[in-house]
Amino acid sequence: LYKQGADGDVSGPKPGFFDFVGTAKYEAWSKLKGTGKEEAMQKYIDLVAKLRA
Repeated sequence: LYKQGADGDVSGPKPGFFDFVGTAKYEAWSKLKGTGKEEAMQKYIDLVAKLRA
């Protein structure tokens, strides 16, 4: 949610096969493709607030 809110849709090439962490982050970001920046920011804020409660 943070990357989608800050940078918008995923861009750039997918990390290499052996970059497990990079690939996981890229795929998680890619699942949010099409979600608006404002909506992603609000969902992120809501998630953080929920975790703090």
